[in-house]
Amino acid sequence: MSLATKTARTLVASTANGAGSTTRGRLDLTTAFGGTLTLKITNGATGPTAQAVANVLIAHNATQPAAGSAGVDWKTIFSAGNGTTANAVGEWSLDIPVGVMQLEVEFTGNTAQAVTVEAYFSELTSVS
Repeated sequence: MSLATKTARTLVASTANGAGSTTRGRLDLTTAFGGTLTLKITNGATGPTAQAVANVLIAHNATQPAAGSAGVDWKTIFSAGNGTTANAVGEWSLDIPVGVMQLEVEFTGNTAQAVTVEAYFSELTSVS
């Protein structure tokens, strides 16, 4: 019988992403075997003028690069928007493969109104 070690990880705990701002969360996956990422955007009672977008990025670095530093190789592998409808809820799930070393989620783009955002990850760290 095989046993798997899985850990719930938080990239972005449920929070308001203010109008015109960006909320990010990162994970170092160099010692993990991938996992499942979930993303959620919830518009408020007044929808934003421009939609919020969730971007998922990966980096091929063994150490987590700092934003804006030389040698950062973040690549966008997924983007989804939640529209501008009041109270709209967008939810997405992505399998993150074993080869990914660094993972980043960013929520950005909404204008005029804040939206609620969250990103969680079920990480696989061992199979025995």
